[in-house]
Amino acid sequence: MLKILIFFFLGISLSICQDNGLDAYNSGDMIKARNIYEKLYKKVPNSDAIKFGLGTTAFRQKDQNTAKDFLGSVKNSNDPILASKAFYNLGELFIGENDFKSGLLMYKKAIILNPNDIDAKINYELLKRKIQNQDEQNQDEQNQDEQNQDEQNQDQQNQDEQNQDEQNQDEQNQDEQNQDKKNRKMQAEAILNALQKKEKINQKLKISKSKTRSLVKDW
Repeated sequence: MLKILIFFFLGISLSICQDNGLDAYNSGDMIKARNIYEKLYKKVPNSDAIKFGLGTTAFRQKDQNTAKDFLGSVKNSNDPILASKAFYNLGELFIGENDFKSGLLMYKKAIILNPNDIDAKINYELLKRKIQNQDEQNQDEQNQDEQNQDEQNQDQQNQDEQNQDEQNQDEQNQDEQNQDKKNRKMQAEAILNALQKKEKINQKLKISKSKTRSLVKDW
């Protein structure tokens, strides 16, 4: 009988301490609330309610790792309402880390466990729309990037074609210049050959005249 009374009064004491932790939490004194829940957790480490209080307080203190550990444990609680609240707070935690898809999943599980949680339903729908808008925006940006890349590729192609045309024109001009030089050289050689031929004819005429005069003179 004495043993039963001891456990009864211990339960009352823990309940009072837990209420004190909740009061401190609601008043915004997170340091006091966490101290209370940590002491309770050492005494009753298997209490989902105490782990929930400790995890939620840690979350409010921006102690993400501790919050994830304790809330992650409570989400497996046999109490569906408490587990739903743990999922909801995990959703809030993931959103704070900009992990929106994980946050959306946490809200969804919270709603499954507690379909009457209006806050979870509202946040789920709002976050779902936000993710959809982000996906659409990312798709638009991707399409714009692809369009810009296509335009850059087209500009580069046009520039390459223009450079190739200019190169071909330069080569054509160079060929024409080379042909002109070749033609002028041939003309010069032809003129030179003609002059040399004429000079040879003149020389033959002189020789012929010289012989004629010589013959007349000798004869």
